[in-house]
Amino acid sequence: MKRFLVPDALFSTYRDLTPQMLRDRGITALILDIDNTLLPYEIPTPDGDLTEWVRGMQEGGVSLCLVSNNKLPRIRLVSEPLGLFAVPKAGKPFARGFRRAMREMGSTAATTASLGDQIFTDVLASRFAGLAMSLTVPPIKDKTDPFTRFKRALERPVWRRFKKKGNAYDL
Repeated sequence: MKRFLVPDALFSTYRDLTPQMLRDRGITALILDIDNTLLPYEIPTPDGDLTEWVRGMQEGGVSLCLVSNNKLPRIRLVSEPLGLFAVPKAGKPFARGFRRAMREMGSTAATTASLGDQIFTDVLASRFAGLAMSLTVPPIKDKTDPFTRFKRALERPVWRRFKKKGNAYDL
């Protein structure tokens, strides 16, 4: 049985995840968070590394969709250059944004994973949507506002337990 708040795997960066890793587990679709997962908050558009990774995932047979709680103008700056469908104002941790992404990609929960940086939005949304896997990366660059610091403090015990059990990178 999956532990509800605990991700299935932790990667040091999105670039460590490959199409082969996903295909080996029956995953053909990947829902991606943007801010602090693929790009820092203050970087508005994708860089060459991200563009190349997206192309490699697609060439490897993995459908991709961006799902973010951010507003459409921010999401378009990322989705349009990458040529990806995006769900703005997704309402994570609720599953509606993930369900919309799966409809767009033509996938099911059993063949879909998510990649994000937050337990209380990304991991929970994947669990509520019943996704096959919830994958995580540490935040690229964290915000320093009080709310984010509070959420990260709540997440720390989960990360410590996850890493202590040797699950990091254990996909």
